[in-house]
Amino acid sequence: MSRANPTADEGGTKAPALAAFINYLTSSGWVVEDSDEQTSMWRLQRNERYDRIRIVLPTTQRVRDYGDRVDDALKALSFVERRLPEEIADDINFGGADNVAVRLTPDAPAGEAPLVLAYSAISALKNFVVASAASLDHDSLVLPPRRPQRAEAYASQARLSTQPGSFILSLALPLSDIYAEESDDSTPPGQDALVDVPPQPFGRKVTNRMLATTRKAQQLAEEVSEGDRPISSFGEFVPHAPNATELAALSSLGGPDHGIYQIRFARSPLTGGTTEPAVLRVTPGQQRILGEAADYLRTKQPRAGVTVTGLVVRLFREGGFGRGEAVIQGVADDSGEARRYRVELGELDYNEAVRAHANGLQVTATGDLDIRGTRRSLRRLTSFAIIPGLEDES
Repeated sequence: MSRANPTADEGGTKAPALAAFINYLTSSGWVVEDSDEQTSMWRLQRNERYDRIRIVLPTTQRVRDYGDRVDDALKALSFVERRLPEEIADDINFGGADNVAVRLTPDAPAGEAPLVLAYSAISALKNFVVASAASLDHDSLVLPPRRPQRAEAYASQARLSTQPGSFILSLALPLSDIYAEESDDSTPPGQDALVDVPPQPFGRKVTNRMLATTRKAQQLAEEVSEGDRPISSFGEFVPHAPNATELAALSSLGGPDHGIYQIRFARSPLTGGTTEPAVLRVTPGQQRILGEAADYLRTKQPRAGVTVTGLVVRLFREGGFGRGEAVIQGVADDSGEARRYRVELGELDYNEAVRAHANGLQVTATGDLDIRGTRRSLRRLTSFAIIPGLEDES
């Protein structure tokens, strides 16, 4: 006997496995009200608002209309949770996932977008996730050149899809990350996470950070736009202050032309009940200010403990001995953009800088960044050295 494919509906969304669906219902407050050999009926426990809502599931996945029954169940959950059925399916398939969706407004047919806009938005989404994840372990307004490994690993777990609409990018963010939980090899991927999701898993912290910094960034952008505060207010270290990478990402989600966009945050009920999704509208003017703020933090805001890695491009010393000045063209943040930094060196370090310049070797210097106009200097150096190993390559 031929049977329908239970793994995907006609729209291409992967239908959750029955065991995963049941685990999800149990973990999010649903209980079995009635059951027989063919079906089970579920209701939401201790919730008068939705006391008439019922979800019916087959007792086996090997039924011809499994996909249709799951689709009906997802629609019922969508009404209760105020989330899209696709978002709930991702949540179940992932073993717990929040969703961040960006609605772009390109001048193009529905479901299409210029390649440049799509590339900019997808890159910005990835950078946004990495920056917010990194901020949980690195409390700074400018991220270091080498982003924390946990943040990069977490971003690699996220899944991107598109949704019906003008042009919507939907990102499923797992609640658990590979650093926090190792799954049993005998358990299907995702299903084990539904059984025991901690109250505030790493993924939820990332989602909350993204939402909080978007709101804060919008607030500051409006205040700057209205002339109430200067651009330097982005450099104040206050709760939910966005870092430079988050600001650059929010500025780039609308593409090079800063087209208006909406960003929507929908959180899984697996970590504390159902909450209304938050939708924010980011205007072209706000995006431009956020881009200027990111540039300000990276290039005009003095900060302590900055490490620059790059090449020595200029040397100056009065006479043949003693202290001297070197200029390093290198990278000091996660933007990857090389800039020039002046450093004052003692005689031994200056001699090392001469050797590095003569042989094209990379150096690293750490100190406090001082900015005066367009001139950047590292003062109160705590270290200066040639990067080991490179001088042996030839």
